[in-house]
Amino acid sequence: MKQCNGFLGWALLFALVFTTIAMGKPTKKNMLRSRLAEIELRSPLDVKAIEDAGGIFDEYKGPLPHVYLLPEDFDLLRARGFTVQWLPEVREEYPSLDEYHENAQIEAEFIAWAAAYPTLFTYQSIGNSVQGRPMWVGKVSDNATSDEPEIEVKYISSMHGDELTGLENCIKFIDTLLTGYGTDPVLTGLVNDYEIWIMPLMNPDGRDVGTLGQRFNANGADLNRDFPDRCWDSTNTAAGREIETANVMAFTAAHNFVLSANFHGGEIVENYPWDSNYNGSSVYSPSPEQALFEHLALTYSMANPTMYNSVDFEDGITNGAEWYHVSGGMQDWNYVWMGCKETTIEISHTKSGPESALDSLWNENRQSMIDYLLEAREGVRGIVTDAESGLPVRARIMLSAITYVTYSTALHGDYFRILRPGTYTLTFSAPGYVSETVNNIAVVDGTPTLLDIQLNPAPRAEIVLVPNSVAEGMETCDTMSVNVLVQNPGDLALTWSAQEKEFNNVNYGAGAGGPRWIDSRAAGGPVYAWKDISTIGTAVSFTTDDQNLGPYALGFTFPFYGTNFTQVRVCGNGWLSFTSTVTSYSNSGLPNSTSPENLLACWWDDLSPHRAGTVVRRWTNNLDSFVVSFQNVQSYQNNGLYNFEVILTSDGGITYQYGSMGVNRLTSATIGLQNSDRTKGLAVIYNGAYIADNIAIRFCPSAAVKSTPASGAVAAGGEQNLTLSLSSCCLPDGPSLSHLTFTSNAPTSPQYDLPITIDAGVAPDPTEVSDLTIIFVAGGAQLTWTAAANTDFYSIWSGTVWPPNMSNATQIGTTAATTYLVDTDLSGTEYFFVVSER
Repeated sequence: MKQCNGFLGWALLFALVFTTIAMGKPTKKNMLRSRLAEIELRSPLDVKAIEDAGGIFDEYKGPLPHVYLLPEDFDLLRARGFTVQWLPEVREEYPSLDEYHENAQIEAEFIAWAAAYPTLFTYQSIGNSVQGRPMWVGKVSDNATSDEPEIEVKYISSMHGDELTGLENCIKFIDTLLTGYGTDPVLTGLVNDYEIWIMPLMNPDGRDVGTLGQRFNANGADLNRDFPDRCWDSTNTAAGREIETANVMAFTAAHNFVLSANFHGGEIVENYPWDSNYNGSSVYSPSPEQALFEHLALTYSMANPTMYNSVDFEDGITNGAEWYHVSGGMQDWNYVWMGCKETTIEISHTKSGPESALDSLWNENRQSMIDYLLEAREGVRGIVTDAESGLPVRARIMLSAITYVTYSTALHGDYFRILRPGTYTLTFSAPGYVSETVNNIAVVDGTPTLLDIQLNPAPRAEIVLVPNSVAEGMETCDTMSVNVLVQNPGDLALTWSAQEKEFNNVNYGAGAGGPRWIDSRAAGGPVYAWKDISTIGTAVSFTTDDQNLGPYALGFTFPFYGTNFTQVRVCGNGWLSFTSTVTSYSNSGLPNSTSPENLLACWWDDLSPHRAGTVVRRWTNNLDSFVVSFQNVQSYQNNGLYNFEVILTSDGGITYQYGSMGVNRLTSATIGLQNSDRTKGLAVIYNGAYIADNIAIRFCPSAAVKSTPASGAVAAGGEQNLTLSLSSCCLPDGPSLSHLTFTSNAPTSPQYDLPITIDAGVAPDPTEVSDLTIIFVAGGAQLTWTAAANTDFYSIWSGTVWPPNMSNATQIGTTAATTYLVDTDLSGTEYFFVVSER
């Protein structure tokens, strides 16, 4: 069907055979060195084999198509038994091509139209090409500078840089719309009801090659083989694609196009989805809306006598894959992922014909370009809103069980579903809403059916934190607790989990929840105080290079990244591990999947502790402290001499200290640590300048903010208390900002950030006195209260106005105790309160 008659039966003969063949993803290559070749096809199996080899079909009539091939692929196909020969390198050349626009001339036309028709025409560049040329898109509408609830359509031409006839028709179409507005009722109606976007030249780099351009972009890519493909490249991402493709994908995703077409040259036919299939064969491959696509194609073809009366294609139209299989085409991508009906229109046998032919070519296509866009009015249209707020909703509109949906816009809620006359069922759905299915929707020819939809919000959880931020002053390396309330004002149970994010200081490691470090040169850092175990420690005796000795008992339980350890091993290359038995001397950055696990890298380098003069000792008080010291250890290269030690304390404290480190080989070591699965850790330094004599580094592998519990569930309308444990250890003096991220099933805030500020090195505010007791005794009133935390003394206040405060009361004394006798004769009404002070 819709294929060249002489080739049709042959293609169908092999269709059943080909469906059993598994094919791979088509190969994409730089085709700038390619040439056109003629290949004899023996079966549809050959089409996919040629695509897989990197061949790109250009002209496909009968069993001798023209294919772009690289020289090496020409040889490869010939070696595989294909009959293939190069075609003469003859380009279409005409004496005058003045009317063919170059990219700069398109820009000049757009500037002129914007000045002449400021309310009807705007333009923009959607990005630059590989070589930096802007990709111009024009918009024609009655209020072109506004985004209105109107039908959005688009025309794109010349994604192949040597197929330029469509470019010129797009330019003429813009001019026709602008000059006909207000006088031609059909054109006026189009401009009033539509937003018409036109990109005359998608491949400006290809256009700029020579007089007539080249098919490929500057990277040698065929842009109509570069889009996501439902069968062979089904991830809808711009990553790894040509910049021109990515720009068009982003531009399309930013709009809600209902109908579009892309123009080509080299044949006269309208081609509709599918272009590809899961077999990779050139056989009839109908989409779920085949009848609609045939109608759209016929609408264009019937207004173009040359196309409609084609001797090669019945009625001038064809199913894309039936003509020839194309993977990565733009039209299939628009339908599958963008909800937009698109066809591919070949409008001339010559890719860039003589100037004298342009007017007749325009006249053949003018009415077709108008009639095609008018089809976007047919079907069902309306507005989708939130039933409670009345706000627009970005919804999916699904026809029966067809998975390729259209959308309403987030800005206005307007949608347009193109349908042929008949009776339909549409389902409207959106995240967070109850889906709405409408049956028996009658569609007639020539008049759209109006159907507005109100979607009811689905039951949903909500999350509110009280307070909505935490800021605490804390003394250096101190801990404190803060209470937070998780509330769920929604009508569905809330589930949540909390995770600390890194603080805004540079001394932070990989992975949320720690670790951190600070050295003795920073405000709030540890004090360097070498722990001398030379007379009390036990020797760790290395007898050869690259040894790992132990394990040695710590004498207490040591917490490290959530796991408790009671023993440790010592490697002669300047590191410790709670579990690793390797002897790695080649240091790395941290965290690192190939480095030792549960690692304490104090001075990880290629060292030789077995040499004379080196002393390595370990010591524990069997209570809360463990030390390993390396003294006078030499580098393997014998040009470094170092003194350093590791100090572990039972509270999880880790301190590295450095005595005399000399002056040689100081930029070849790693200082840091990492956890058991090597995903969390940090390097203070990796092969860089940092170390100095007589400094200490403190590490804090645990989180600076920890939520207890770390996850939970809150019933609808309920609340849950949690405790935040804050630690200022390994944070520099001054404010450090982080946040606790709550991940939940609340659709309006699936990630809720609670800002956390720890102001280290600052005395915290005193706790408020809240349990004041007054007893009247001889000589006055005895005030008594419970001691308040973080308090140095108390001020006593008296007033006669209720409620008393510092503005209407008088301070009558101070005390460091928790009692105070007020000398009063009790002759009148008097109120007292106590303020905790620092």
